[in-house]
This record gives sequence, C-alpha cells and structure tokens, in this order.
Amino acid sequence: MSEKYDLIIRNATICTMDHDGRVIDRGSLAVRGDRIARIGQEDLTGSCSAGQVIDADGMILFPGFIDTHIHIFQSFLKGLGADHRLIEWLNLSALPYGRIMTPRQHELAARLACMEALKSGCTTICEFFYTNQDPELAHACIEGMLATGIRSVFIRTFQDTGEEYGMPSEFIEPADKAMREVSSLRERYRENDMLSVWTGPDVTWSTTKEGYQTMLEYCLGENVRYSMHLKETEVDNEMCLKYYGRDIVDLLEEIGFLTDKMLAVHCVNLTEQDIRRFAEHEVSISHNPAPNLYLGSGIPPIPESLRAGVNVALGTDGAASNNSTDMLETMKLAALIQKGIHRDASVISADQVIRMATCGGARAIGMENQIGTLATGKKADMILFDPRHLKSFPDYDAEATVVYASSEENIDTTIVNGKIVYHKGSFAGGLSEAELIRACAAEVEKMRKQADQ
Repeated sequence: MSEKYDLIIRNATICTMDHDGRVIDRGSLAVRGDRIARIGQEDLTGSCSAGQVIDADGMILFPGFIDTHIHIFQSFLKGLGADHRLIEWLNLSALPYGRIMTPRQHELAARLACMEALKSGCTTICEFFYTNQDPELAHACIEGMLATGIRSVFIRTFQDTGEEYGMPSEFIEPADKAMREVSSLRERYRENDMLSVWTGPDVTWSTTKEGYQTMLEYCLGENVRYSMHLKETEVDNEMCLKYYGRDIVDLLEEIGFLTDKMLAVHCVNLTEQDIRRFAEHEVSISHNPAPNLYLGSGIPPIPESLRAGVNVALGTDGAASNNSTDMLETMKLAALIQKGIHRDASVISADQVIRMATCGGARAIGMENQIGTLATGKKADMILFDPRHLKSFPDYDAEATVVYASSEENIDTTIVNGKIVYHKGSFAGGLSEAELIRACAAEVEKMRKQADQ
C-alpha cells in the first residue's frame, strides 16, 4: 500500500540551507500535515500518493524567508517623512500617524504588509509593535497577520519615557503594566501554533534603567524572548550617556540584559567590544539595510559580526522607512552595501545572505529546530522560486540568482505550515490583492483626513 501525503513537490532543485549546504538536483519533498515528511532525490509520485502534486521542473525550492523586524502599521505610511533622519522622520510620519490609527486600519495594514511579504517569499514575520495606547490595536494587528496564513511573532514593546525626543504621551506606560499586557496576549493566543508573543523596550531613548530591569525579570521568569532597537543612530548612546554616564551596551551587560533570548535590531554603531560581547552572550542581530540607508543612519559592521560568531538575521523594518516589505530586495541590499563600503566583493557572499534570511532568522527567533532549513520533521515553510523571468534568466547559480537577480515575480509558490498561501499571483483566504488595496485606500483616506484636522 502506497504512502499518502498531503503535498508532493517533484523535480525541484532543492536548496536545503542545512549546515552542509546540501543541494538536491531534481529532488522531491513530501509534506504531511504541517511537517516535511520526506526529502530526497527519489521521485515519490511513482510509489506514493498525495492530495496535491506540484511539478517544479525548472524551479528552486528554498526554506521560506524570515523577516525578523517590521512595523506593520507603517504599511499605510509609505513615502511619508522622506529625506529626513530618524528623529525628524519619526515626528513627521510614524509617531503622529501611529497615534490616530484605528483597529480597522491596523488590521488592514497587517494584511497589506503580510501579503506583500508572502509575495516576496517570506513565511515568518516579526512584528515590533509600539502603538500601545489601546489594547484593541494589538488584537487587530494580530488578527490581520493570522488571516493571511503567515507565521507570526508579535513583539509587544513598551516605552516608559521619551517625551523629550517626541514620544507621544499616549504610548508611555510603566513597564510593569506593559508586562501585564504581554501576559494577557500570551494567554489569549497560547493555543495558536502560528503565533509567538514576545516583548522588549522600544528604543534606548524611550526606556529607563528600571524599565529594562522590570522587563528582564519578567522575561527570564516566564521564558519570554525580547527584542529592541539598539545603536541605530548616535541618539541612542547620547541618551544613555546623558542619564547614566555610560554606553548603552555597557549598561545592558551590567544588568544581565545580553542573553541568547535577545534580538538586537539595527546595531549600526556597534564597536569591536560590543561585537565580542554579543558573541559571548549569544545575542542575535536583525540587520535592516534599507531603512539604515533611507534614513541616513549608516552601515552596520555585519562582516565583522559574522567573523566573530554573532548570529545575523535580516529585517525589512517599517514600510515608512523602507517603502517595501520585500525580503528579496533586502537580501540584495545586505550584500551590496558591505561590498561597497569595504571595497571588497568577497567580504560577504550570496550564501551568507540567504542564510541570514533563513537559518539565521530561525535561530534569531529561537525556532532553528522548527524552520529555516529543509529537513525531515521540520515545519513545511518553503518557497518555489522560478528563475525563468527576464530579470533572472539565465540561472547559473541558484543562490546568486536569488540574491542579485530576482524580484517578487520569481516567487511562484509560498507554503507556510504545510499550506499553500500564495500561488502564481493568488492568495489563499479569499481576499484578492485588488480587493485589499480598495479596502486599504478607503481607510488611508480617512486616516489622512484625521491627520489634517
């Protein structure tokens, strides 16, 4: 009696992204439920049956990309605050609009961002949420994310200071109150395998030392992971020096904040000593090249961090500081900016960048045993990449093609948790791209009118 599977993909070039970099030519992969059940060179269709078979002849099968940092509500704010540095940009776009957006607008913004992500091959997204003036906003954002079928991490952050730098008073709350809200979210969604809830201080200049300590005590006690913006611009360290007389990384190490549960975002101004500390404490970095360039923040020491053994992942950041939620674009930028600034084309490779987007991202979010590579027993999160398009043809090297010569038109199929959520231009869930844009356009108009009042 033949074995039965839910899905078989056959005739694909399978880039497993495992430790050995194994590539299987004309391989097959079988999915049962939400897991990869078999993978290898054997054509399974002769001896097995499946609810669906995809003939991937000419296509490349990769693990799905993992976006480790995004601000979803900003998908309604593309282009606002252009050509300004971080603090000025925040006060022209993200902060004033974040104050007025409704739950419905947060839900639609989540669908917009996540569908764009799925279309560029992203299967996991980490939402760094800081518009906490109303708990219903967080619920709406989460429901919008889950509706698209994308695997989600929701990072409910907090700010307990920051008005001096423009942080709206509505966003500011005591850290202990914020941790109670985090606990409530974790309880509400604890049975949902597609969502993890984290926390974190938003940024150095909106967090007190006492806030760090309160959050850390909660996270270590409840085994909760955390993330924060760190050394994105010179303002981060200026605030810490002003109030505590020391470097922010010094302060974080002193209070025990540097752990393997920490995901540090941006890290543009890391020193050699910072990098050594990150390696020692197993802190991961979320590298967001597009916003670091767009806001004139600078270029982080990524090759130096990799050489020191620091795990590096990738993020797109908010669409207002990137104007995109496209992981393919992010990978290309991550490679090119380092080659240019170091004047060394070999300083970072296509393989390293894809690893940042896959297994590096999985490790950064504590899911390396579940996602990030293609292997039997792992979650079935994967993409089919079709190189037979003008931009990417001919394909001599699968990894180089994906990093340097691709766009969302190359993403044929996106599979999350064993389910096809995007295929040949269509999304699962009954909502078309055109319908979503019409719904979003109506809410964007309402938002803009309110902002003008």
